[in-house]
Amino acid sequence: MTNILIADDDFISLEVLKAMLAQYAVTVHTAADGQAAVDTALQVTPALIILDYEMPKLTGAEACKQLRQHAVFADTPIIALTGHQSPTEIEACRAAGMNHTLHKPVSPDALQDLFSTYLPELL
Repeated sequence: MTNILIADDDFISLEVLKAMLAQYAVTVHTAADGQAAVDTALQVTPALIILDYEMPKLTGAEACKQLRQHAVFADTPIIALTGHQSPTEIEACRAAGMNHTLHKPVSPDALQDLFSTYLPELL
């Protein structure tokens, strides 16, 4: 199965995303803060990483920058998850090396579009 990592300090958002991913042939790993996301990613080498923008210890952008320093994550799709749509925040995500931005609340269609782009073999 394909490993996917979701990091969000909001437990409900994390559980909703996990439930939405249940229909796909994936193993979902979770983290509640940015540092835990980096640590978990280094252990399980996910094929796709979704990082909440605002988390304790490390923001999603900071976690992304750390992950991009490892060759194994050079081409891994890293997606920003945000409740805001400010151009400044979106640009910070891009500058950190994130591939895409998902806006909360995430719809099943948005998730399917994400998989179509980055993991089409799962559809």
